[in-house]
Amino acid sequence: MVGQRETVLAVLQQWENDGVMTRDKASIVEKNIDTLMEMELREIEALVDEAAAFARFIRLISFVNVAALMVPSIIKKLEKWVKRLMAAANALAKKLQANGFSISAGLPVGVSVGLSFPIT
Repeated sequence: MVGQRETVLAVLQQWENDGVMTRDKASIVEKNIDTLMEMELREIEALVDEAAAFARFIRLISFVNVAALMVPSIIKKLEKWVKRLMAAANALAKKLQANGFSISAGLPVGVSVGLSFPIT
């Protein structure tokens, strides 16, 4: 598990630094999606009271989307994470005083997260 964690984290860091996703990197994400989701959602949940939590949530969704463009089977593997993603989005929406949130999947392959805010 430690090796998987380090490998998928290395891919995440490389993607953050150079903005490039290859099929090989996406395959690493696909093979380690459960490790990635558990690790990142745990961090987001721990940070929910800090501004960094929303940025980290968006980073996770963006990273998974980019990898899923190369390896679409990643989207199927997210099925078991939907409730946890919804819980994190709900907690973030409350913290940011949003009216609500939405999570959707669409084409091209990817997951979208939206928050709605009241007009004041």
